[in-house]
Amino acid sequence: MSHIRREAIARLIETILKILKAGERPSISTLSEKALISKELVRGILSSWGILGDVVELKEEEKIDIALKALEQGVDGERISRYLNWAEFEKLVARAFEKAGYQTKWNIRLTQRGRRHQIDLLAYRGHIVLLIDCKHWKRPPPPSATSRMVEIQERRLMALKNKLESRAKSDEKLREIYFIPMVLSLYQPSRKVVNGHVFASIGNLRGLLDYVESAYFQIRHEKVKIAREQYLEDLLTRI
Repeated sequence: MSHIRREAIARLIETILKILKAGERPSISTLSEKALISKELVRGILSSWGILGDVVELKEEEKIDIALKALEQGVDGERISRYLNWAEFEKLVARAFEKAGYQTKWNIRLTQRGRRHQIDLLAYRGHIVLLIDCKHWKRPPPPSATSRMVEIQERRLMALKNKLESRAKSDEKLREIYFIPMVLSLYQPSRKVVNGHVFASIGNLRGLLDYVESAYFQIRHEKVKIAREQYLEDLLTRI
């Protein structure tokens, strides 16, 4: 794809998200005018996405797909973050992991030793389970806030590990899975690893997953023993 066409798609996506956030239904003419793209090109791009007609009407899931297309086209996450609320951002993260071949479970609550924990998203495939904290930041957090996030993720990680291992029976054959905590946002953090915890942009998800899947033993992780015959999806569903 040429640089000119990629930039046109980026402007179009940003324009669509901006107008949708304002509660309006953008027409082809409006999109052409505001994105500075010809009507023919606007119509052609929308048609390639399966969006037909002279007025763009998108359900929430379709809006999430539009935002995901923006990331796939290399649009800076900060350009689209202002047009998504926190719930939409969490769904965007889940959708991105699903496209990468992961199963997802989000908004998990568990209680361990009287303390309540909430995990934004679990993404899992094979023997790897990612504990994801979704941050819809408007600007980079200060170092003190970053350290606090690491502490909270540590507690979530150990609570989940203890919860699952407590269910394994001593007479069962066990297998090991690996739990890896990470914090995802729409912008690229200045520090990518803090005390072993990964901080990354969803816009670089493919590269991030390649790294985590091949070198998870070099970052913060916990081995968790579960019954060999236990399906991971069933286990996580019953947390």
